[in-house]
Amino acid sequence: MTTPLTIGALRRAYLAGSATPSQTLPDLARRFTDPDQEGVWTSTISLDDLAAKCAALEADPTAKDLPLYGIPFSVKDNIDTAGFDTTAACPAFAYRPDASATVVARAEAAGAICLGKTNMDQFATGLVGVRTPYGTARNPFNPDYIPGGSSSGAGVSISTGMVAFAFGTDTGGSGRVPASYNGIYGLKPAPGAWSRHGLLYACRSFDTATVFCAALEDALTVDQIVKGHDPKDAMGQNFAEKDIPKPRIAMAPPDKIDTFGDADVAALYQQAYTLLTDALGAADADLTLFQSINDLMFFGPYLAERDVSVGAFIEANPNDCHPVVGPMIQASRKFTAADAYRAQYETAEAQHATQAFWQDHDVLITPTVGALVTRAMCEADPLGPNFRNGTYTNFANPLGLSGLAVPFGRTPQNVPWGMTLYALPERFSAAVGVARSLASLTGAGR
Repeated sequence: MTTPLTIGALRRAYLAGSATPSQTLPDLARRFTDPDQEGVWTSTISLDDLAAKCAALEADPTAKDLPLYGIPFSVKDNIDTAGFDTTAACPAFAYRPDASATVVARAEAAGAICLGKTNMDQFATGLVGVRTPYGTARNPFNPDYIPGGSSSGAGVSISTGMVAFAFGTDTGGSGRVPASYNGIYGLKPAPGAWSRHGLLYACRSFDTATVFCAALEDALTVDQIVKGHDPKDAMGQNFAEKDIPKPRIAMAPPDKIDTFGDADVAALYQQAYTLLTDALGAADADLTLFQSINDLMFFGPYLAERDVSVGAFIEANPNDCHPVVGPMIQASRKFTAADAYRAQYETAEAQHATQAFWQDHDVLITPTVGALVTRAMCEADPLGPNFRNGTYTNFANPLGLSGLAVPFGRTPQNVPWGMTLYALPERFSAAVGVARSLASLTGAGR
């Protein structure tokens, strides 16, 4: 398997003169047709365009000072990127944007070069990565397993060493689940911390762009570059982050975690619980209040936000939509305005009820997924495995939490598995501190 790229390693090579963007990036682009890239990309940059971008960057005498000078990245295909169509994994929906989304534009202004758009669960409706007409991206660790969704191509573009960072999106877990299945980091800011301008929304109220990286510090580098106020984003927020040198952490005891009969995941979680309890003093947590709003994502009126975004297209073009995705989004029309208000009230009540937890703790640690899903499972049951993948992710965005998905280990089938560190946006530094401690303890992500 190809060694993942990192921003740090490329920057050092460029500064030392042992590599240049013109040497490095075309070699990567020639791998687009390799077997491990099957189902990863919806569109890619041409070699001529790539050569021109690299040459322009190298001709600028000040460009080497840019923090992402010559760094290759990918973009999930529901985020606008100049020069590429946005399809959201529905070819009939494709349009060519006039400009890049703010997060993409900020990365490019910092010197990064986009190699292409990545595959996804159509209209970002799914956590499995198989709901797409572009073919399913292969999990590079075990092809019998899913790559995770909806940001499937983004995750695999990192784990196969094609790019150093990959933008995804996250509504109910799509910026965290692929990180777990690919053994990488997934940074999901709190909704509003990153600009949503230029995203094709799934649920505009609490969508966010995300980033995947092989190294934790790379994800933090991208976060520093792209976050912050954007006058084009009417729903953006500013969060004043605090430095928390000794984070108070909590996680549910193993007997309170549902692994849906997956003994391998249960064993990994037991290892994590023992390690974090012994080494970092993790306290026990009750996830009940957090998970009380999980079903609102796909079984409640929040699903209607997807209808606001793409419902008219689905209605006009039903045969062009994935057979699971189209009907699921249209099913939201059964909900009333009163149902939507009830969901808002229920979410606000959950936020209020969890305040007591955040008074005593800085970081909540959960499995990213409770059980690992195979492609055969998704073929046999298109809905059940998807919903189970969201058991420990669906609540986070409605509750306004930041999330950092971190690798932890692999099952006997060689499939990666990881955990997610949740924090209030003002305390995101606490999650980062725990992630660094965990990496030091396990060597994960090195």
